[in-house]
Amino acid sequence: MKPTPERLDELNAAVEQAAKGCDARGVAAGWRAVLDYFNEVSAARPDPEPGANEPVYQRLWDLARQAMANLGGQAEPAVETVADYDSARYGPMLGVSDEGSATAAIRHGALASPKCAALRQCTPLTIGVAHDAERLGAVGEVVVGPDEYAEIRLACRGRMLTTTNVGTKVNVRHFLTPHEVKIRSGRKDAVVVAVERLKELFAPFVRTASGRARAQTVLIRFEPRVAARQRVDILKGLQAAVTSGEFFSPRLHRLGLVADSGRDRVARAKAAIDMAARAGVLTVALPHGFDDFEPDELAAVLQYADGKKVRVGPRLRVDPQTTARHIWTGLVTARNMGIDLGKYGLVPLTFEEQQEVIARVQYWFPHWAAAPVYFVDHPLVTATDVFHGPRLAAGIRRWLDMVSKHGVRVVLIDTVEKSEHRRLLKDAPDDDGGFLTESEIAGLTTFAAGLGVKVLWAGGITLPEAYRFGRLGVFGVYVTTAAATLQPVGKKYRRDPYLIGSREPQPEAVARVKLLLEAGFLVGRGATDLAAGAEGLLAVLNDPAEARRREAALHPRVVQEWRRRLATQS
Repeated sequence: MKPTPERLDELNAAVEQAAKGCDARGVAAGWRAVLDYFNEVSAARPDPEPGANEPVYQRLWDLARQAMANLGGQAEPAVETVADYDSARYGPMLGVSDEGSATAAIRHGALASPKCAALRQCTPLTIGVAHDAERLGAVGEVVVGPDEYAEIRLACRGRMLTTTNVGTKVNVRHFLTPHEVKIRSGRKDAVVVAVERLKELFAPFVRTASGRARAQTVLIRFEPRVAARQRVDILKGLQAAVTSGEFFSPRLHRLGLVADSGRDRVARAKAAIDMAARAGVLTVALPHGFDDFEPDELAAVLQYADGKKVRVGPRLRVDPQTTARHIWTGLVTARNMGIDLGKYGLVPLTFEEQQEVIARVQYWFPHWAAAPVYFVDHPLVTATDVFHGPRLAAGIRRWLDMVSKHGVRVVLIDTVEKSEHRRLLKDAPDDDGGFLTESEIAGLTTFAAGLGVKVLWAGGITLPEAYRFGRLGVFGVYVTTAAATLQPVGKKYRRDPYLIGSREPQPEAVARVKLLLEAGFLVGRGATDLAAGAEGLLAVLNDPAEARRREAALHPRVVQEWRRRLATQS
């Protein structure tokens, strides 16, 4: 069917009339009617985007964009999501990043894949290609805005999956600055003075509005000039006053010790741990937090503290619940816009802080796919250990086990520091440019599947690597460079002062990635006769004419194998 000017006038008039009468329900109903009409019209078209000589359809497209802006999204949130994609049947999902200008290119490339030629009906959950709504700036992947969301959803609804990333690093919010008692040098009555100050600081927590005491830790900070031999005696005296029960509740009111600042940060932290352990104090606060340490240094400090039964943490404590609410604002926008999966980063939260945030996010989105991200180029810090480098895979396993217990169905494992140009996949075990070997990824995929978690992979994935990921049978991968060409900076990115060009997905490039991903999947499932053709294509990628010839020869063979496989599964 074709849109008519009369129907568009009628729809627009209904909205305007309701707005004049301050009829909020009528306005919402009017905008929903616009989206329903757009969906009805666009479903009958080969492409949802307006053509150059389609002024009436262009008007409907613009009206639908206004509808999404005024409704704050589409008329209803998605029920089926990326989590419902069956990669065991249809092969790994492919995500391609773009801010909305290349939606048609991604869709055309997806529809040109061998699997689509073999399928009786191509739907978003059988095609298995997602438009990943992201702006690709010089700083890396950043969030899209309402116009871009609308552009992508109008072009993808009913045709292709959509995902987005609402942020890589979280907006960390801290609790109030902790209470401290400073111990100055040269005072013989230091313990007496400090105890009086402790009484003042603990008093509001001894009897609260409920009539019951609340837990609280007060930090002790020594001036640098206080001698080490005096510090232990003073700290022991203060700890004895607190644990006596005369003024405080020993179970709820506790002391912590602030470690000294300085270049020899590891030695100073360990000295504070030793002092706390000798005095019976259970907590040591690092004045500048964990960011002050290299991963190996921090691991040494945390493990040393664990051996002394002392807990080490930053002086400023993160408020995970408020941090989770900031993440929610981006995710709820993505869900309301009809996006099928929203990814959210958790850097620089610790393992325990991430656990609180993920639990809260899952509570808010029980039926939608909110996917936490593990960034392999940031260490996973727990209360007693640090996982990175050779222990990266062990850290991911521990994290996967944690997220599975909170009902997470889909996660992303990716790199965040794009400017460092490091890749997710190692070419060899000693490849410092990559993070994980193929065998480690295979093991993690199996481990996650056993927990009921589907893993998406990203991070500089090339065409040869797409083939390898397909062969491994992973749930899905995201690519950017492999599916795009470098274009001049356009108007959407001209305000980025450091961008020298923008990556624009091309239909042919998307189709080639999809072909290799599917060929790898089928080879890994027993169609070994396709291996020579796929590997031959990979060997001539630097020769465009020969690559096109070999791609054309491989394509029908993959179609034939899909038809055989799908027939046996039905």
